[in-house]
Amino acid sequence: MLFSEKRERARRFGLALRMGIPILLLIGVVLFYFFRNNKFAIHDIDIAILSAILLISIYFIFFLINTGQSEILVDRITGTFNRHALLNEIKHYLKHHEAGSLILLRIENLTDINDHYGIDRGDRILRLYLHLFDEFLKLHDLKEAIVGRYHGGDFILLLPVQKERAVALMDQFIQTYKEVGGVDIETKFSVEEIHRGDEFEPLINHLYDTLYQKKGQKENTKKLDLGRLEQEIVEAAREGNLVLHYVPTLHLRNDTIDLFEVGVRLRTKNAGMLPPKKFIPVINRLGMEREYDEALFISICKDAKEVDPSIRFSFNVSPHSLRNENFVEMIKEIAAKEGVAYDRMVLELFENRAVKDIKRYKVVLEDLKELGVRFALDNFGASNASFDYIKKLPVDMVQFDKEFTLGYNNPRIEALLKGYLLACRQMGVETLVKWVDTPEALARFRELDVDYVQGFIVADRPLESDEMKSKYGVKQ
Repeated sequence: MLFSEKRERARRFGLALRMGIPILLLIGVVLFYFFRNNKFAIHDIDIAILSAILLISIYFIFFLINTGQSEILVDRITGTFNRHALLNEIKHYLKHHEAGSLILLRIENLTDINDHYGIDRGDRILRLYLHLFDEFLKLHDLKEAIVGRYHGGDFILLLPVQKERAVALMDQFIQTYKEVGGVDIETKFSVEEIHRGDEFEPLINHLYDTLYQKKGQKENTKKLDLGRLEQEIVEAAREGNLVLHYVPTLHLRNDTIDLFEVGVRLRTKNAGMLPPKKFIPVINRLGMEREYDEALFISICKDAKEVDPSIRFSFNVSPHSLRNENFVEMIKEIAAKEGVAYDRMVLELFENRAVKDIKRYKVVLEDLKELGVRFALDNFGASNASFDYIKKLPVDMVQFDKEFTLGYNNPRIEALLKGYLLACRQMGVETLVKWVDTPEALARFRELDVDYVQGFIVADRPLESDEMKSKYGVKQ
């Protein structure tokens, strides 16, 4: 039995006592009332009193049951602590222990397991996997490890061991249990030390950042100075220390470069040049999306005003900014100050993030659309995509997922691409295909009447800001 299940059993026993003792007291009061008055005949007043006692008892029992349900400790599927109980257990642990190791364990293929084997079997496999993990910990003298389900297939663990041992234990367990019930289990994990007095919720967020950045690599046992790195990212973003590079995009109708996709790196004082996968998770977690988007827009506008006014720039904007009506005023202010036309800006929207709450974006999107700002649907056709999104978004351009280029020889992919291109043309939506690297691929997409292409056939590398301005600068 898991430690969390033992705690749940003890909680239910305590709840039963809480329910039973008041009822016994009520019965005692009733008996005292009858014996004191030496009467056993039931009169109207007795019926009224007994009815009142009964109603109070029923209400009290229902109240306790409802309270018990709201205070449940265990995730019903896995038997581990639920999120609320998990955070309380971590808080309790840190009051009585000096240090430990906080671990994020992610079951990567949980969705695939549910899709292929059904949710019921997926739940059973998940529960079995966590019980095997509990038995594994007990074999290593960790009998009351804190294990809780944080979200979906993500579990937070708190072990009373140093980080080096925690990493070794996790590696050993993952290597031992790659298969459960005949089903392959794919996992990732990240580990950080935690000490008494630490704020553990930001540390959990950091575990997610680390897992995202590592992309399956083995966790480095060298402790990261999270506070210093975060501070450097914050300072660099607020000071606008963004280094832009521009991916040339060829317009096939006139064989000119009139669109650049913007990439970004962040220049920090001591951590060097950081790619987006390093700093974007921190920006998002600290709620700095709008500040970062403002710094990005300023940098793009400063470069845009120094090149041919027919050139447009495509770049990603956080959905958090697009939910903020003040974002429109910021765009107006910066564009007016730098003297850049709105229609030169193409804001890229990721389907899986923007469309879920499209009604919340509608006002801002329409206001930007009225100014002349354009929108591109990025990574269109990926596994989480749907052509139906074009009906809900004010899209001017579709940027196809790389699968349509790399897998074009697949007849199904070819048929899908042709259908999408035809629909886009009929709706007046421009199309862009990336990863076009050979003359044969270029000729193929010309024949399909694609509007734009990117890839090595267009340019062997992105252009730095100075290169782009030198080559495409405004002629004096």
